[in-house]
Amino acid sequence: MKVSVLITTYNHERYIAQALDSVLMQKTDFDYEINIGEDCSIDRTRSIVLDFQRRNPGKIRLLLPAENLGNGASRIFARSFELAQGKYIAMLDGDDYWTSPVKLQKQVDFLDAHPECALCFHNALRIYEDGSHVPLPYNFADQKQISSLEDLWQYNFIATCTAMFRKNAVGDLPDWYSNLMFEDWPLFILCAQHGNIGYIDEFLGVYRIHGGGLWSRLDTVQKLEARIAFYEMMNAKLDFRFNHIVKPLVSARRKELAAARSIAEIVQRTLPPAAVVLVMSMANQDLRQFQGYQARVFPDRSSKPTQRLFASGSAGSAEASWIAAGGTYEFRLYRGPAQDELLASVTVTQNATRLCSPRSEQEPRKSGPFIKASPDPVPSGTELAKTTLSWDTGDGSPGVVYVFVNDRRIHYPADTTEAIEQLETLRAKGGEFLLVPRDAFELLEEYPGLKEHLEQHHQLLASEEDTCLIYDLREAPDMVKG
Repeated sequence: MKVSVLITTYNHERYIAQALDSVLMQKTDFDYEINIGEDCSIDRTRSIVLDFQRRNPGKIRLLLPAENLGNGASRIFARSFELAQGKYIAMLDGDDYWTSPVKLQKQVDFLDAHPECALCFHNALRIYEDGSHVPLPYNFADQKQISSLEDLWQYNFIATCTAMFRKNAVGDLPDWYSNLMFEDWPLFILCAQHGNIGYIDEFLGVYRIHGGGLWSRLDTVQKLEARIAFYEMMNAKLDFRFNHIVKPLVSARRKELAAARSIAEIVQRTLPPAAVVLVMSMANQDLRQFQGYQARVFPDRSSKPTQRLFASGSAGSAEASWIAAGGTYEFRLYRGPAQDELLASVTVTQNATRLCSPRSEQEPRKSGPFIKASPDPVPSGTELAKTTLSWDTGDGSPGVVYVFVNDRRIHYPADTTEAIEQLETLRAKGGEFLLVPRDAFELLEEYPGLKEHLEQHHQLLASEEDTCLIYDLREAPDMVKG
């Protein structure tokens, strides 16, 4: 068996079918198994996975404990890992999903071509179900093509749904693994002790953030406390071999924790419960969350994906002469003018370094649908580059090709006017207060007109120079303070 796909799920009745469909759609030249660990959900998740297994008995195996194993997903994952027969392990949480039909094939090709890498991952789109963010890339344009264990200690830059690793790089999981709060980061660290980490610069999955997620429902203070506990525990379990890396990280996180606690105390002292708080932050920062409050990011940092019709016909080719650096272009071939059925897709980028031979989303075959791009990635060096798309629906039926454009570059407001417009738009959508943490003071200074607008039109409720500023946005913007 080449690949074992390990899916862990608990109370995912709204998501699990999409996750399983995205695995079953994989097109590979090797065998793969799907092992689902369903941790005794209290909703319909178990009945859904049972139905999928009945329909796919030769592909899906179920691990169904009689009672909830708890402790996040680490215990149910550890049991699934023991049963896995594949050379490579791919991971997927039941609330995420894959978007490419050759996601597994691409990663297997990479690991086969790069024996020096113990694991590899790709980019994913972060979807915020509560609308607090526009969709954002999980990995930004500066993500390293090859990373090391030391890089991974800094923070977990690998979305769970994007990872594939060599099972023999981990071997048997240690007994203490099942007692961890989360399963992914420590697993990647164990794996990366035996090889490098490769990155495939393509969007092949979606990482969903929602209130039911174990990690996403923690506030900023709780997340920092969990990270510190993780560092200290992992350092001890690995016999302090990485103390020179971990000790400075713990010191830095403790300083961040002290600052986060100070801000949380000011928020609780100043704002009414359940208030909607706009939080000013830089692109590389997680959105600060506060227990009992709704946090939304300001300013918006990403352009929204767009889609448009590219071509039509049962088969053909067409040139795309507008491939820009920093953009991701997904060309999808559908059957029928109404986009009745997705047949194949290919993702095109510029200025991305491939570490193995590119494979289109569906290679041309003697029969069956395909779409390919040549070249992909397109050569860099010009502002706009060209590639040619070729496609075939495989049976002569009508087809359409749509292109979905996602700009991966960070988009701060271009000027003060745009920053104010964004603020007032978010205010009209329910934003009641603006919090500017100390680490965002420099960003606020980039828009002097925004700061003047706030001072003129909105009351300053808290002004702690070493901690944060809080503005009241509930008053009408034409109420100038005297």
